[in-house]
Amino acid sequence: MSYQLFLIFFKISLLCFGGGYVMIPIMLEAIGRHRWLATQDMTDTIAIAAMSPGPVAVNAALGLGYQIHGFAGAAAAFLGILIPCVLLVVLAAAYFFKCNSHPAAQGVLYGLKAVIPGIIFVAALKMASENGIIFSAHGIGNGVNIAISSWNFEIKSIMIMGLSLVLLIKTNIPPIFLIIASGLCGLALF
Repeated sequence: MSYQLFLIFFKISLLCFGGGYVMIPIMLEAIGRHRWLATQDMTDTIAIAAMSPGPVAVNAALGLGYQIHGFAGAAAAFLGILIPCVLLVVLAAAYFFKCNSHPAAQGVLYGLKAVIPGIIFVAALKMASENGIIFSAHGIGNGVNIAISSWNFEIKSIMIMGLSLVLLIKTNIPPIFLIIASGLCGLALF
């Protein structure tokens, strides 16, 4: 099991570009395909990883690996994520500064910068759907669910999400305070 975890996280780390949030939907898909964890457990782990200090991909790998196979799973997932990152960053740093001003390199970077927000947005929509917040076939049991056609929308969660988005855009509130406030709102509302 630990060897499989190492290989999965190694491949994800080696082949994903754009940062930790880009890796999350691929992690969720790979773990879901093996049926190692329930969707709710994966989402809870990702939420904790996102609000914890440090790189989200490493935090998520540690949390998911630990839930799947204890300390050995956490170590395997951590090494699987870490080794390709270290190797690729060292190689990229060695060559990037030699060619970063070349027009072709700039074009590649502009293309990569443009696709990353789209990948992160799709991951956010998928997580919201799998957790019964939007576009889901089922709603949240103790939420205020509104069905439009075959899609459910959970209003309390959408309000927390929308308010958090507005506050992130319009203020300088550190995200950790929004995470804590959202958790308290969830405690009060659900």
